[in-house]
Amino acid sequence: MTHHTAEFRDEIELIDILRVIWKWKFRILAGTFFFALLAGIISFNMTKIYQIDMVIRPGILRIDEGGKNTYIDTPENIQALIETGAFTKKILESIRNPDDTAVPKSLNLKLTKPRLSDALKISYETTNVDQGIAVFDHLSRLLLLKYQELVRYFKTEYDTQIKQKQIVIENLKAQLQSSKEIIKNIQFRIDQLKLDIKIINNNTMSLIKERDKFLSTQSKEDILSSILYTNTIQQNLSLANTYKNEINQFNSQKERENVALEEIQNKIKDTVENIENLKFKKNSIQNVQFIQSPIANPFPVKPRKKLIIAGAAIVGLFTMLLLSFFVEYVSEHKRTKNSEKTLE
Repeated sequence: MTHHTAEFRDEIELIDILRVIWKWKFRILAGTFFFALLAGIISFNMTKIYQIDMVIRPGILRIDEGGKNTYIDTPENIQALIETGAFTKKILESIRNPDDTAVPKSLNLKLTKPRLSDALKISYETTNVDQGIAVFDHLSRLLLLKYQELVRYFKTEYDTQIKQKQIVIENLKAQLQSSKEIIKNIQFRIDQLKLDIKIINNNTMSLIKERDKFLSTQSKEDILSSILYTNTIQQNLSLANTYKNEINQFNSQKERENVALEEIQNKIKDTVENIENLKFKKNSIQNVQFIQSPIANPFPVKPRKKLIIAGAAIVGLFTMLLLSFFVEYVSEHKRTKNSEKTLE
């Protein structure tokens, strides 16, 4: 019996709660609307704050033979420099506002580093978009200025190496020209010897014919002349052989010079490739890279009107509910006391 009575009382209490809510429904709704409306008016009159974002990345300083990049600095070091205010004083001193807007006393720059990335996202919230863009412009200049000497040093280093390689090429070209001249002279001498051999051979053939002619007469004087012819022929043949040996020697020397010439050409080719590689590495040297220029969100990030209005509406709803139950409790309490006095 007692158990059923408790359940009955619980049911009565729930009905009482619903009754109170239903009784005060218009006032609860009106109060909730009033809170939301008031929050909306306040939020629309609050100062609008815009967010400006910029994305940067450390520049490449060196590319080693394995293709691995060495950066001018780590993203963590750059982040630490900005967050600790290394550039804040100079930025604030450089800001000038044409509309006489007050210069902020500090800069609350927020930096985030995406996972598996060497980039840094810099965010800044401000009431003045132009001023915020100016902050990022000055920050960009200061970042470039900080690493400017380091970039110049490494570029100068590559320029020195390129000049040294160019001097090597000039020397190799001089050797190449000298080797070509030697080959040209050797070939000229070979052609000259071949021409001399041809003349000697023609002369020898004429001498042989003359000798044979004299031998056919069988006179003593002719026999003596034929002996002279024979000696001359032998001398010509000996001279032709000497010239042929010289040609062989010159051909061997020419082959050696051609090998040396090819080696010089290969050295020039390799040196040119080295210069191009050095130029590529030099051109790959970068200061801080600005992946995304400063961009202002067209819509203010603060105040969050919808969130404020929704929060105010919820607060208003609970406030009006509590107020309704409180008023209803006070009224019920008064009625109970009046009933007790009447009974007395």
